[in-house]
Amino acid sequence: MTAFEEIHRSVTDAADIEQVHELEIPLGEVLRSLVSHPLQIITRWNWKSALIGACLRASFYFTVYQAARENMRAALTAAGVELAFRFFTSGASGSIVQSFRHAAPAWLATLFVTITLPIISHAVEYITHYVQEVYFHGILPGSQNNGRQWAFAFSVLFSALSAMFNLFAMRHGVLLVGAGPETKSLWSDFKKIPILVWEFLTYLPLLIIRLAGEQKLAHAAGIMVLFAISIGSVLGLFRGKWSWAWAASIGAFATLFVWTVMVAIGSRILNKRGRD
Repeated sequence: MTAFEEIHRSVTDAADIEQVHELEIPLGEVLRSLVSHPLQIITRWNWKSALIGACLRASFYFTVYQAARENMRAALTAAGVELAFRFFTSGASGSIVQSFRHAAPAWLATLFVTITLPIISHAVEYITHYVQEVYFHGILPGSQNNGRQWAFAFSVLFSALSAMFNLFAMRHGVLLVGAGPETKSLWSDFKKIPILVWEFLTYLPLLIIRLAGEQKLAHAAGIMVLFAISIGSVLGLFRGKWSWAWAASIGAFATLFVWTVMVAIGSRILNKRGRD
């Protein structure tokens, strides 16, 4: 029996992908496991992601509404609605993301998570806030200065980046739930998050710098273009405007390019100091 056939049988027999103890699991097998055993999303509901995600999103909505000069009641209402539904959806999203932590190839799994999860979660987010503002505005006041539109647009971008970070963190054993001995306390995870954030922020720039140093310029450029297209596609899809997708793609490409240059300069300075 080949290694692939053994993994296939293990995935078939397991009610939870976490029961498959392989360092790499083909992306197709992960998807098949989720489709065949969808209850694992509930039984391994990620309360860590739920707690962090709900608090961050509620704070985010409140801040954007205040920046848009919405009244305090509308801002508090939006934050409350976000806190309530995000607590459930973030837990489910965290469970799904965790399922892909051993998926291979890693780049394709990351791309899949970055695009699909924001689509699902923001479809729920849009419907929830739309219903709240249109059908319950007499009880739950809505935005008057387009605060919801701005919050939703930025929320989509935040979701794409947070999906990438969550998968990155879970691949490093952080924010796991129901993973046996690998599962750590929330406090233990919090202590590791600062260094993980830095590693996450510098991962693509360092990869691009390494590929450029190896004269693999096409690969380096491809990563930058793929990153830009991913961000632009998600944002443009939800706004339903080509101009948003185009602008977001250009902005994402420019941001990654500038950040890569800054990381390259910083790395050279640190290496020079290390030699001195």
